[in-house]
Amino acid sequence: MTQLRTGPPFPAPDAETYDDVVTETIALAVRGGTTPAFLARPVVPGPHPGVVIGAEGTGPNSFIRRIAATLAHLGYVAIVADYYRGTGPADPEDYSDIDDMVAHIDALDFRQAIQDELAALDFLIARDDVDTTRLASWGYCTGATMAMFLPCLRHDVAAAVCFFPSQPWFETIDARHPVHAMDLLWNVNGAIAFMIGDLDVVLPPERIPELRGRLDQWGVNGTIFTYPDAQHAFCAEGATFYNEAASAQSWQDAVGFLAEKLGRD
Repeated sequence: MTQLRTGPPFPAPDAETYDDVVTETIALAVRGGTTPAFLARPVVPGPHPGVVIGAEGTGPNSFIRRIAATLAHLGYVAIVADYYRGTGPADPEDYSDIDDMVAHIDALDFRQAIQDELAALDFLIARDDVDTTRLASWGYCTGATMAMFLPCLRHDVAAAVCFFPSQPWFETIDARHPVHAMDLLWNVNGAIAFMIGDLDVVLPPERIPELRGRLDQWGVNGTIFTYPDAQHAFCAEGATFYNEAASAQSWQDAVGFLAEKLGRD
């Protein structure tokens, strides 16, 4: 098995390609067709741990590709599925067009999007270079909501890393939003981590005890990391709510958490 690099510090995600990583865009088979997906894997033979990564409401962009490539550099096979199926915001690099992003999130069929993330997990499981006993989900904002759902729905997900999930509760329950992620946390079999800024408007400080209470009540192996002076989406580089210190520390916390829970060879 591959040797995961230990730390901290872990190298910051600053490149979409590394000499020891292979990246490619694939057509991921999903219910009803295919969706684009970005795959990053170590050059050295596996089996490696596998990670399904959920993009922010922007859809896949250079930031999330750097995350995937750097995790591959650290020894993981990482996949980012486009849960918009190619119909996301016109410029996924533009964090300033909040209205367009929110419109796409509001129109998103979360049931289908989560099924696409599950298809990405199945894709990893089918690969010879993936260790199926060491699988994880990881995501930001809307993608963190997906990362929450995966361990709730699949007991083969050993660890989940959720950066400021934006839909822990949906505004309404309907055909596109069948159940709140928070109401499924009781079914998490592995470990789950939350990275939350103390200025987050979705999970503000007054709601953290509720999250902690749910994890404790249901005996879930959960860790909540909080970051001072950090708003929601504090990792979004170039946005007004970007917090460099919180972003850097949360990366170290997240990669350390993943390495601890998935094990080191």
